[in-house]
Amino acid sequence: MRGFRPEENGMKKPSCPIVAAAVAAFGLAAAASALDGPASSRGPIARLAPRVVAAPKATAASYSVEVPYVQSYTPADGGQSGTLNLNATHPFTVTLVATNQHNGNAQGNGVALPQTDTFGYFSLPSITNNPSNPEVFVKILAAPAGGYWVFYGHLTDLIYDLTVTEVATGLSKTYHKNAGNEPGGFDTSTFVGAVTAPATRATRVISPDASLRTSVDISNNTGTTANAVVQYCYATTGGGFQGCTQPRSIGLPAYNNFHQDDIVGYLGGLGDLPPAAVDDSFGTLLVTFQNLPSQQGWEGTVAANVYNRVSEVDPLRGTVGCGEQISYFFESSTRTLVASARNTVPAPSAQAGSIASTLGVHNTDANGTGASVNATVTLYDPSTGLPVGNQVPLSNIAPGELRLQDDLFAAAGASNLTTAIVFVDVQNPANTTIEGFIIDQDTDSLDTRYHEMKCAAGCF
Repeated sequence: MRGFRPEENGMKKPSCPIVAAAVAAFGLAAAASALDGPASSRGPIARLAPRVVAAPKATAASYSVEVPYVQSYTPADGGQSGTLNLNATHPFTVTLVATNQHNGNAQGNGVALPQTDTFGYFSLPSITNNPSNPEVFVKILAAPAGGYWVFYGHLTDLIYDLTVTEVATGLSKTYHKNAGNEPGGFDTSTFVGAVTAPATRATRVISPDASLRTSVDISNNTGTTANAVVQYCYATTGGGFQGCTQPRSIGLPAYNNFHQDDIVGYLGGLGDLPPAAVDDSFGTLLVTFQNLPSQQGWEGTVAANVYNRVSEVDPLRGTVGCGEQISYFFESSTRTLVASARNTVPAPSAQAGSIASTLGVHNTDANGTGASVNATVTLYDPSTGLPVGNQVPLSNIAPGELRLQDDLFAAAGASNLTTAIVFVDVQNPANTTIEGFIIDQDTDSLDTRYHEMKCAAGCF
């Protein structure tokens, strides 16, 4: 039976631009303001009283909540690339140039809309003025006897040239279609010399081919004028944890709501973040309400959603993403968190599809220690009650920092396991606190589900 003492677990060493004037558009009583400087230490947590004891009325109550998962990402070419990338394990690039014989042979480049790892299509907005029109389709499959086969088709009478290039060798082939009613085609001979790589499925959180944004609603639900102080604590891909933005105060008149479709872009537009962080960063958002009439948790509330457009080219196709549970620090733990996670990528089920799990752990520092946290992640097999694979270390998580572990089962060496009970154990329990969550994502549809981890020991 598993105990909750972290020291009992052996530790191995593997390893979504808005200008400041937008504030006035939301009817805020006061313009947002911030201290000077590019970065700041994370502000203190003003924690709610336990729900079993109602907090007394106060003339200027304050408490903090935290958005545990904020992400902002801008893909190359703004998500409107002319290159379709297929077969991640043995990459091919595909481009399209069309000629409009109905308008003086004007030419236009195709805009790629990837659908799966092996299939995608192109629209021709420069010719049709309609970015959502599917025009030319292409599919590249691993051949049974080795190599790759190319299949293509169209819903257009335009002239076009479709060019497929094998990245590893530079071998390229252009498929030409004349004007009028011509069929599509296939090629089972050009790329037969390629060494076929095992098929794989994507495991990144949300689509990397569209801009990732985080919407935030901050509400004052009382008849008293209040304000909210926000800080974004973030890391950049390849650059590690960068710290926290300066505290920024947002005025909230009585019964008022502050909304941003892109909170990271908003902070960047005010100069709180460098452009590189607006283009690619993730982290947590600390929101501290001030001047509320009481502090029971309903007075000031926050909602957040991480999302991306289905097609950056065509906003009218809608968005996909996930809402999340805002932390009131009730699940903060000095010792152990627990949750379940799913992994059906190796063998997708007819009901659930292909599900991959990402783990998020953030240092809430609810006790105000200012200390970093070391933790280990252990997966347990529910069928045996025993640990499986290897422990995953999470080292030196700074206050406010979010640490993401994509493809959790692969990282733990447990790819063949379908369901796991996930424990995160603090290794330096000196009043440091963590919270966590699991993101389950369908790697085909990008449908995403968020659920928080529960405090299993060291709760307060």
